[in-house]
Amino acid sequence: MNMPNNNERYINDLIDGKLNYIHIDRKGDFSNTNIDWKDTLILSGSFNPLHKGHEELKEISTTMTKRKPYYELSIKNAVKLTISTDEVFKRIGQFKEKGEVILSDATFFTDKSHIYQGAIFVIGADLCQEINNPVYYGGEEGLKKSLMTIKSNDCRFLVAGRFFNNKYHAVDDLMNIRKEHRFLFESIPENLFRLDISSTEIRSMNKEKEMTHE
Repeated sequence: MNMPNNNERYINDLIDGKLNYIHIDRKGDFSNTNIDWKDTLILSGSFNPLHKGHEELKEISTTMTKRKPYYELSIKNAVKLTISTDEVFKRIGQFKEKGEVILSDATFFTDKSHIYQGAIFVIGADLCQEINNPVYYGGEEGLKKSLMTIKSNDCRFLVAGRFFNNKYHAVDDLMNIRKEHRFLFESIPENLFRLDISSTEIRSMNKEKEMTHE
């Protein structure tokens, strides 16, 4: 897949740590524009694939906060290794005319909060549960330090309810958020947004469709 060299150069600079993020506009053009994050909304994900749920979540969050929305895709993943350049271009291609994208090298929300100071992160309740799990931080102290870093960078979370572990969870159903951290997590009311399907389920449905067409 031959992409313009300029775009590949931006991605290489991101991989090499020369850039913290790349801005991709609705036409798919790359730049390293400086953005003031104070009035922005960031919907992070792997977008494999981008689906209606993501787009609806972006619309609802924008209406709720009156902030400018961006999708954010990281070239690194907490579980998997760095995404290949071809895969990055493929995923970015989904956003053409649908929204602006930030491509970053930040794996964790603590890192993201340093880059996007003042932003609100839009997440699902399943991810919210993971963010509040001390296992990922080497214990309670690490978790507290991470969340206080996010707070000191003037960032917070807007959380959509999600169906996982066989039931629907909103923020208040998550037992692992400590009272002193609860203020960082604002709930998106269920009557405004509810998503019962995940990207994983959509991927497996698409695979089944492909197999039936073969």
